[in-house]
Amino acid sequence: MTELVTTLSTFVAMANANKTLMDGTTKPVRQIIEDNDVVLAVWQDFAQPFGIGTLTIKGAAVLRNISADGVTSFCRANAIPCDSYEQAVALLEVLGEPDTLN
Repeated sequence: MTELVTTLSTFVAMANANKTLMDGTTKPVRQIIEDNDVVLAVWQDFAQPFGIGTLTIKGAAVLRNISADGVTSFCRANAIPCDSYEQAVALLEVLGEPDTLN
């Protein structure tokens, strides 16, 4: 459980840091997606455990392979701040990997 909280905290910190990059265009979001192997959308959601909602925007296959193999793997990861689940889904549909299974 502690690992999960630490991981969520890390992604929340990444998303919060990336808020400063957001300029109202898709350019910084596209850059984050392009520069990383795994990208999560992160938003505050009190209905979710720990009050954090996440959706994989890029790297679902990478995460599935790591989980299935049980092997630690190095990958570049980052997070994009979102206001809601709906915004995260829109981000996935417009800029995310096609056919991503979440």
